[in-house]
Amino acid sequence: MSNQLADNKLSVLNNPDQSNLVRLPQDIFKKASAYFDKKEVKKINLAYCVALEAHEGQLRRDGSPYISHPVEVASILLNIKVDLESVCAGFMHDVLEDCDVQKTTLEKMFGKDVVSIIDGVSKLNKMDFKNIAERNAGSFQKMALAMSKDIRVILVKLCDRLHNMRTIDFLPRDKQIQKCIETLDVYGPIAIRIGMQNLREELEDRAFKCLHPMRARLLKSAIKNAKRGRERIVYKLKKEIKKNLKDNGVQATVKGRQKSLFSLYRKIKYRKRPFNEILDVFAFRIIVNSVDDAYRSLGIVHNFYKPIENRFKDYVAIPKSNGYQALHTTLIALEGIPIEVQIQTKNMVEIAENGVAAHWAYKTEKSDASEGLGARKWLKSIIDYDKEAKNSNEFFETIKSDLFNNEVYVFTPDGDILNLKNGATPIDFAYELHTDIGNKTVGCKVNRKYAPLNIQLESGQSIEIEVSEDAEPSPAWLNFVTTSKARSAIRSSLRQQKISQARKAGKVMLESELARSGLSLEDYRGSRLQGVLKLLGVDSLNNLLTDLGLGRKTGAIVAEKFFEEVQAKGSKNKVSGSLILEDHNIEGVTVVYAKCCMPVYGDPIKAHTDTDRGIVIHHSRCRQLSKNRDDASRFFSAIWGDNRQERHYRAHIKIIGEDRPGSLADLASVFAKMNINISNARTRDLDTKFTEFMFEGDVLNLQHLQALMKKIRSKKFVNSCVRIINDAKSKNEKTNY
Repeated sequence: MSNQLADNKLSVLNNPDQSNLVRLPQDIFKKASAYFDKKEVKKINLAYCVALEAHEGQLRRDGSPYISHPVEVASILLNIKVDLESVCAGFMHDVLEDCDVQKTTLEKMFGKDVVSIIDGVSKLNKMDFKNIAERNAGSFQKMALAMSKDIRVILVKLCDRLHNMRTIDFLPRDKQIQKCIETLDVYGPIAIRIGMQNLREELEDRAFKCLHPMRARLLKSAIKNAKRGRERIVYKLKKEIKKNLKDNGVQATVKGRQKSLFSLYRKIKYRKRPFNEILDVFAFRIIVNSVDDAYRSLGIVHNFYKPIENRFKDYVAIPKSNGYQALHTTLIALEGIPIEVQIQTKNMVEIAENGVAAHWAYKTEKSDASEGLGARKWLKSIIDYDKEAKNSNEFFETIKSDLFNNEVYVFTPDGDILNLKNGATPIDFAYELHTDIGNKTVGCKVNRKYAPLNIQLESGQSIEIEVSEDAEPSPAWLNFVTTSKARSAIRSSLRQQKISQARKAGKVMLESELARSGLSLEDYRGSRLQGVLKLLGVDSLNNLLTDLGLGRKTGAIVAEKFFEEVQAKGSKNKVSGSLILEDHNIEGVTVVYAKCCMPVYGDPIKAHTDTDRGIVIHHSRCRQLSKNRDDASRFFSAIWGDNRQERHYRAHIKIIGEDRPGSLADLASVFAKMNINISNARTRDLDTKFTEFMFEGDVLNLQHLQALMKKIRSKKFVNSCVRIINDAKSKNEKTNY
């Protein structure tokens, strides 16, 4: 679906003379002219022509010209009154994908910002989300970082998604389901997080209707039937509220507020509330001219109707993190009818409906206009989460927790207000103040009284944090913190703790190994040290010491490379011989015994360095050794040393004996008399005369195992008894002792 010209450039870009341009559609021209000057409208007209030529001959799935899509996207952007760059990007958001146009060419005509937005949207289009559990975390990370750099990327993408949802009927059913789930799980939460309520409601309602058409129709029908009996009540309440406000000198507009279809469905499903109970609550919005009128209106309605205790929220004094402001209250009106009332100024309504798009930060290029908007603060914090996250999955979990939350508002000792996620604890509060304060927290006071660090905070509380320079974050904090900033900072600090401790242990191990030959780590500096690090394939000494401490490398093997460097310089020092396994450690690193071959003390063994498990001990005849011949550098000879720490080793033996009553009991009694625990046992009939018995038992050493097998062979009904090194269906490797 590409429209590439011979010179890979659009003719309109070579000759952008305004007189030759196709005029904007009339409705687009009217919307643009309403708040852009003539020069800016001309720029929008040029963007339209570029898109028109780029998509010439292309059709959508419904058979309409493809240009209809970018036109509708631009129209939605104009409806929410975004800046010039966003509108131009809306027209051309598919141009880079559909026409081989150089970014530099577009930059000359429209500027870097426009191209950056187009490029960001193009990258988002290539991401394939499944659902919130299965989504590719790496793709989500890229999306989050893209919108954190320029919020206009996600604005254009949301409008693009909205038009796609309006025309989703023409997609195959499997694609419809995928897009709907993606919309509900990703784009809906992001829309509300940046304060775009209207756009979010339409996205969710359309996704819901497509995903669950029968439920949507039933719910819509129930609402319609309920409204018939409610119209009289709504009209009467609106008239009463408006009259009372006017009598008290407040000019206001009173509207009935309709809950979205998906919002009602979500309350029914997740809050387990019946439909009638949800619909019984009447919702109204009072729009006034000033903040002063808003508070006066609140007093008037509270005086006229009885307010319900603990149902008042002041989001004017303390706005939500996405910039939303309003006074919320619930009242009892008429004959016991509950009503929900929102009181806002006209500006607050605009921000509530269009969020970040309602702010002219981009056009004015003044940071002050947007600094107070919590959505932008959140987007900026995404970059910090990315730096502290270990991987894409951890980053995704961090951001996901931020997309779905309600808020509580608490005070610092100085009286400053902080908004936190619902369920937040003093630890979350401490990290919100500063990462260093969170890391050094040892106690807290809630309302001037000592409280546990895992207590859930409530709105209006005053929090005081006690710190200590010697304190460090506890892993247990991760069990109760709720904010992404706290969780991310704790994880980062714990990783640093682990790395620091591992590095110290690694240095002790290496120094100890070098000391055996009269050398020291101080003997290796500059090019000499770099030569050793190159031999070992690591970037720095710190990384090498960390690998040693974490068991990813062994001290003896690393020391050997250090000795090789000495030998290359003429030293006579030499290291040879096998690694010594002593008290289940090699060079202070705890070993793991391979389950594939189950070696026991006294067996011929080899050591394998594993990046995840450290050092793994195999039987020298284990099939895994032959499978990994190409990676022989990670396998080393090893011998058993002292084994003062008593340990039982799992051994696997196979017995073939006569099929007679009591055979299994007789064999089990041999194990019991030798104080050997049977961890697993199974039988299999070979024929009418013989049965195969498979046992896994815990022995102290090879001699203990040999003694067991000797006693078993002494039984008259036993035909053979062998040890299994590798158990794999028909490829059993047997060892006869």
